[in-house]
Amino acid sequence: MNKIIYGSAMAFGLALAGPAFAADIPVKAPPQPVYSGWGGWYVGVEVGEKWKTDDWTTNCVEQSSAPLFACGTKNNKVQFPGAPDASSPHKFKNSGLRTGGYIGANTQQNNWVYGFEFDWAHYDRSDSVVGLVGASTPGCCSIGGIPTFDRTSVTNKWDASLRVRGGYLVMPDVLLYATGGVAFQQISASMSCNGLTSTACLFNHAQTNSDTLPGWTVGGGLEWKLLPNIILRGEYRYADFGSVRSNFFVGSGDVELLSRIHVRSQLATAGLAYKFDWWR
Repeated sequence: MNKIIYGSAMAFGLALAGPAFAADIPVKAPPQPVYSGWGGWYVGVEVGEKWKTDDWTTNCVEQSSAPLFACGTKNNKVQFPGAPDASSPHKFKNSGLRTGGYIGANTQQNNWVYGFEFDWAHYDRSDSVVGLVGASTPGCCSIGGIPTFDRTSVTNKWDASLRVRGGYLVMPDVLLYATGGVAFQQISASMSCNGLTSTACLFNHAQTNSDTLPGWTVGGGLEWKLLPNIILRGEYRYADFGSVRSNFFVGSGDVELLSRIHVRSQLATAGLAYKFDWWR
């Protein structure tokens, strides 16, 4: 009987003392999410699709050997009635494979990642139209004939950009980011006419103007760290390179076309990069 009473008293005492003991035990903080390291330099390759649009506008048709009929004069419309004709403006469009590479560096602050990147890519696609844009009808230049053997074309080649990037780690190994900066586009514009059949030219002419255009680009993407040093990405960007002046057959003694070309593009690419641990 005494043992039962003694045991009951001990149990009751422990029950009272339990909360006091628990209050003295330090509370362990909940575990914080661990974000894998994104800081450092990286280099990668990319492949994807590019869509380009080149808006060609012929502003004036003239003949410099006849200054009285030059662009801006009242007599210009007398020598070149209806010029530029309805073939201007013309929108050159095409799309195709774009391949290239990129290099950059990131720094990480908790689940935010910031950095910069340079990329360069190859692209070589042309689009052409029969006739001289802005001078493809006989009445335009007071010359008969047909434009069958005249041609206007635009070729877009390599592009490059230097951009800043900023993103948020939606998961420890998944980065959602935005990017933007300066961009460059190499472009070639060509015109050729056959003096025997052209609606505009009295003689044979062929000319190509090449330019590297500065512009801007903006976009975003998603990166997934497959391994500690291997990063897969998908990215979309839009770029605008403004307008470039492109004049043809100036000083030829024949018809001259003064034009401008507005260049834009869109990119959708996939990339695979290796991240170095030289700098975090």
